[in-house]
Amino acid sequence: MLKYVICLYLLLPFSLVAQTITGKVVNKKKQPLQGASLFWENDKKGVSTNEDGTFSIYQTATNKKLIVSYIGYINDTIDVTSNQKIVFTLKQTNQIQTVIVSAEKSGIILSNQSIIKSEVITAVELKKAACCDLSGCFETQSSVQQQTTNIITNSKELRILGLSGVYNQVLVDGFPMIQATTFTYGISAIPGSLVDNIYISKGANSVLQGHESISGQINVETKKPNSSEKLFLNLYTNSFGEKHINLNTNFKVKKWHSLLAVHIVQPANKINRDDDTFLDVPLLNRYMVMNKWKVGKEKDWGWSNEIALRFLSENRVGGQTFFNPNQHKGSSSIYGNTIQINQPEIWAKTSYRFNDVHRVTLYTSAFQQNQDSYFGSLNYIAKQQNLFANLQYELTSNANHNLKMGISFKSLLLNEEIA
Repeated sequence: MLKYVICLYLLLPFSLVAQTITGKVVNKKKQPLQGASLFWENDKKGVSTNEDGTFSIYQTATNKKLIVSYIGYINDTIDVTSNQKIVFTLKQTNQIQTVIVSAEKSGIILSNQSIIKSEVITAVELKKAACCDLSGCFETQSSVQQQTTNIITNSKELRILGLSGVYNQVLVDGFPMIQATTFTYGISAIPGSLVDNIYISKGANSVLQGHESISGQINVETKKPNSSEKLFLNLYTNSFGEKHINLNTNFKVKKWHSLLAVHIVQPANKINRDDDTFLDVPLLNRYMVMNKWKVGKEKDWGWSNEIALRFLSENRVGGQTFFNPNQHKGSSSIYGNTIQINQPEIWAKTSYRFNDVHRVTLYTSAFQQNQDSYFGSLNYIAKQQNLFANLQYELTSNANHNLKMGISFKSLLLNEEIA
């Protein structure tokens, strides 16, 4: 009998035991106050007002007195007896005391709440390494090992627990964007200047984004449109003469926040320090443009959306120092390789939060990679198409307990030709 009562509560949490209270917080001039805090007298949970000063808060039978607070204003309390719209008009205080709080963020954070060993590499730690791409972001820690899998093409993979990179899952903003043909050069195509945080989980993980995380999962979180720098310019060159240009900027269009990122790599000089007639590093031309849009906040009630588009164009030339791709491509007498990649991507995340407890989120992504490569006289042509969709329902009972359930769809089409 108890299980039926629990199911009934989950299905009908709103109409039987609670209601939603809406309203607005303004000052004496009727100007909206964004970021004002509202909470019930006997409840620690609360909400914040939106840009227009509006709010919505979940009320149970035990919640009666609603309190609002805002820096520089006197707190106010209202006894809520109905679900009519409430308007708080706050009065300014005569004196405001200044409080300065400062702290230094840790470079690596270890989670003590997850049953799986989880680490977070923050932007503080990323600044310690002059990393030009994602593979270089792990040089100052030992949780993930970057491994070069092909010296001539300079392809790399990320290893966890000493196992090959094919046994772990690499996500970009929570989406499985590095798979199959994109696995070989995918981690090198994400500039380090675009990375905000990296979440690492060792061992078998959740299958929410797929089943590939056998040895672990690496989730790369790129910079957010609403919190990144207004303008960021990064110029980098190394001893081989390879040049990197990174430009990030964010702006706002109505309620939408946007981040535009440009990444350009120009080839190095022809270097052969060990005199073996082979280039020490391949000649790399890469152009990447990424645009992210975001509206709403996931913790606020109602809708929140995030969408990103990225296009990558890359050309790698390696092999012997006197190899000329225009003359010797496909030659059996002079060894060289050329790798040409074009890859458009799109991913989106749409959430609707009913209240502090219930939320539904839809993840969708798609990308296509066209690759035309020569390895000596061997011509390899590949076309890969990926589709991913994931619908999740999230139930949060408190800060330490979270239940997720849902349904996923994944499609991978790969056409390969070898001549």
